[in-house]
Amino acid sequence: MKVTELIDEINKSRQKDNGTVYNTKSQKDEVLVMKTMLNDTSYKVNVYGPNGVEDTYCPSEEARNMMAGIISEATGMRQAESDIVMKNYEFRNSDAKSMVNLSKEFVNTYLNTGRKLPLGGRERSNVSLLKKVIPGGIVKYPVKVGEDKDGKAICEPKETYIGEYESIKVVAPCPAWIKNKK
Repeated sequence: MKVTELIDEINKSRQKDNGTVYNTKSQKDEVLVMKTMLNDTSYKVNVYGPNGVEDTYCPSEEARNMMAGIISEATGMRQAESDIVMKNYEFRNSDAKSMVNLSKEFVNTYLNTGRKLPLGGRERSNVSLLKKVIPGGIVKYPVKVGEDKDGKAICEPKETYIGEYESIKVVAPCPAWIKNKK
């Protein structure tokens, strides 16, 4: 299966008959997308910079080149041989799961440095992530205390203290290659 086909399939499965789109998490889909991305050598994305497309990136080629280098270095196998081994390798679910977990932990660990993590310019986005501390304090939330004569919920505000915690801030200005497009 190709990455673009899988993305379309997942998007279609999220849409219900009434047109509502559900934004739920799915570890199964995370692993499936990673596995497909690692195996689909035809999947390439354009990397954008201020003036438009600057490069093309193929995740499968990147992973295969990295693994071939590791095999060659660790075993003493010639690079050409390890390239052939990786060219023919079919990544498994367990490989994909490890890559998903490694990717997530990299994001979490890197954000602890306090630096911005740019995800790279793509056709319609230029997203970066930053760690953000949410200060502790009193928050209000509604609590259902009954129903009115029409069956609608009657709510009253309640308060609770929530301690300081960390979140991720998304920074996504309009990309220059879109802004400068005439």
